Amino acid sequence: MNRLVLIGNGFDLAHGFKTRYCDFILDYFQGALEQFYKEEEYSDVLFEITYEGGFRYSASELIIPKTIDEVRDVIVSFISPPSGNYVKVKVSFGSRFFKNLFDDFCDLRWVDIENLYFDHLCRVKNESEIIHLNGQFAYITHLLENYLVKLQIDKRNFNSSSYSRIFTSEIRKDDVVIKVIDKDLIPSSLVVLNFNYTATVWNYLNDIGSKVDNVEHIYIHGDLQNDKNPIVFGFGDEIDEEYRKFEKLRNNNLFNHIKSFKYSQTSNYQNLIRFIQSDEFQVVIAGHSCGLSDRTMLKEIFEHENCLSIKVYFHKRADGSDDYTDKSYEISRHFENKGLMRKKLVPKEMSEPLPKPRRR
Repeated sequence: MNRLVLIGNGFDLAHGFKTRYCDFILDYFQGALEQFYKEEEYSDVLFEITYEGGFRYSASELIIPKTIDEVRDVIVSFISPPSGNYVKVKVSFGSRFFKNLFDDFCDLRWVDIENLYFDHLCRVKNESEIIHLNGQFAYITHLLENYLVKLQIDKRNFNSSSYSRIFTSEIRKDDVVIKVIDKDLIPSSLVVLNFNYTATVWNYLNDIGSKVDNVEHIYIHGDLQNDKNPIVFGFGDEIDEEYRKFEKLRNNNLFNHIKSFKYSQTSNYQNLIRFIQSDEFQVVIAGHSCGLSDRTMLKEIFEHENCLSIKVYFHKRADGSDDYTDKSYEISRHFENKGLMRKKLVPKEMSEPLPKPRRR
């Protein structure tokens, strides 16, 4: 029996890396405001900020915000200045899509960005609007890759023994109820399906390889600065009713950021399919949201007849609460047969929190 480990952004967050959407967008607006303060203007395809009139803020008033809330306060004060303020600043957003991202950026996850893009794509009415929205999303993808490269996530910062059990622990017989397994099993083969773009998981691959005979690592969403495996960022729910309408419109620009067409650029997806068809397997979820933006792929994995068990390493919060129940809601959305989902999902009492990695 094999094991398939799904690695998502929660995996990087558990390692202390600033890879949330709010971290990325904070960095973006800090850079924009810093340039505006120095050069009195900032402009790209997403956002523009310039002075209007002859009055300027003094140097003592120009402080780079350190938090998301401070960014919002600064920009809102430019848009709606207090009465009596002679300094006029013009703020423009490149699209309603990016304005929505700004309005809600405190609460959004990456999967929400992908879903919001698709929501806006469903609303646009003409070719020029589709092309403009696609350009905005492509630019965000470009900025995201640059941001992650700038983080310089080190491959060798962590003690592998503290975390590798997620990958190498035995598949417990009690984790499987669809068929009878007589004893706990060491995985015969292991595929790490990495939805992140970062190198964090490389901390553990050597240790994993010494304990499991066959190990494969798939950057299913691409690899940073790798033209042969470019970044995949977009919408991936081909079951969505609105997506089905796209197929009748005969406009190929609607598919520019649909994940399935990005997957066809490499052999990653085919390698995944070969693995899940080769033998029975357990799915382990480590930091993946299991949101609808990856529905096409996750549905194919979870509902496959060879998938016997789905084990969640849930996020335990500082206040003692956790996200196991929310994760189970997300997983259920990928099943037509909810009874089958309940048979495959390992109960919470038999699951564990995602461990805290230890630095070397």
